Amino acid sequence: MSDEEGRERPQVDEAYAFDPTDPEQAKDFDRMSRIRSERPICRPAENLVLTTRYADTSTGFRDAKRYSSVGDMRAPGVVVPEEESFLGELDAPLHPKIRRILMKGFTRRGAAEAEPWTRAEVKRRLAGIAARGEGDLMADFAVPLPGSVSAHVLGIPDALHDDVMRWCNELLHSTWPTTGETEKGQGIEACFPELAACLDGLIRERAESRDAAPDDLLSLMVLTQAEDGWSIGAHHTRTLIVNILAGSLSASYMLGNLFYRLLTDRSFEDALREDASRIPKAVEESLRLEAPVTFLMRTAREDGELGGCPIHRGEHMMLHIGAANRDPEVYPDPDSFRLDREDPPEHLSFGIGPHVCLGNHLTRVVGRVALEEVLALTAERRVRLAPGFEWECVNHLQEYGPERLEVRVDDAD
Repeated sequence: MSDEEGRERPQVDEAYAFDPTDPEQAKDFDRMSRIRSERPICRPAENLVLTTRYADTSTGFRDAKRYSSVGDMRAPGVVVPEEESFLGELDAPLHPKIRRILMKGFTRRGAAEAEPWTRAEVKRRLAGIAARGEGDLMADFAVPLPGSVSAHVLGIPDALHDDVMRWCNELLHSTWPTTGETEKGQGIEACFPELAACLDGLIRERAESRDAAPDDLLSLMVLTQAEDGWSIGAHHTRTLIVNILAGSLSASYMLGNLFYRLLTDRSFEDALREDASRIPKAVEESLRLEAPVTFLMRTAREDGELGGCPIHRGEHMMLHIGAANRDPEVYPDPDSFRLDREDPPEHLSFGIGPHVCLGNHLTRVVGRVALEEVLALTAERRVRLAPGFEWECVNHLQEYGPERLEVRVDDAD
């Protein structure tokens, strides 16, 4: 068969074929390990190139000129207006213009300044679970917490956090992320009018306040002008706020993976209690081994090659973070969780290159603080998985982590 330009269409590698839209197959680490050792770059489905090695995957992320991010989260053929596009699905020149503004708010210093509020919120949510004597560490803690931290950094009033995150959760579980529309219509305003009205009101307040606007990320997005006078429009600002809030879901599964390990591996808990300086290493190792975003997509802009494999213009690229993070050429004993890795190469869980996740500093603070406070709780109370609990991966194509983490909290023995 031929493609639209009359070229012979590359054949699927049948020995390594799988359905990339099936979450179970896309997150099958044993399958990816076999592919990486036998055919590290292959075509598991029509018009799809899979990378499984660290070097090839990082090249795919770094080379934004050859590999486009447009359409990363959308169904094939779906095109949405720029102002309805998340940052991760934009290319130059718009992507770097927006990114330069947002980078002023997503800094190490900004993440550190958010730590006191984050710690208080962590303690509040854990105290609620402890008072009840039971709860779901995902639904009651890991899922709402990162979004609430992001909302705080944006400058959204605390009283609105639960509503805003509920609306964002509805958006994420609708058809909007893949199609840009729902049965209500097209675009965020038509599909989620309550969310749009809330965010538009906050944007309008910042625009009207000007010099009196609070010093937060939302004000930065609304009021900053580039040297040429360009600024992010109100419509796109609303989309990017949703982007920032919805993107916090990845941190939720990072927390879920850490908590599950803490509750099932006594040696892990003992190691952290013995030396608290290992807690940041635990966060990094969890991000590496249990990447909360398993893969991201790109599209080849031109003919070329990657890792010796011909790549044709228009082919989709499945850059498999989970597989690359377990590359034995980069990480010795790659399938083991180890706190003793000395200066390991940067894992790819935040991406790498021009699209590296802006929230990486904040995510690391959330992971460290949450782990510190859960350890403090388990030092005073007995926290264990609910009887009959079985680990189940979240039913999401790209996300990796537990769907639920039901626990019981008892007085210490």
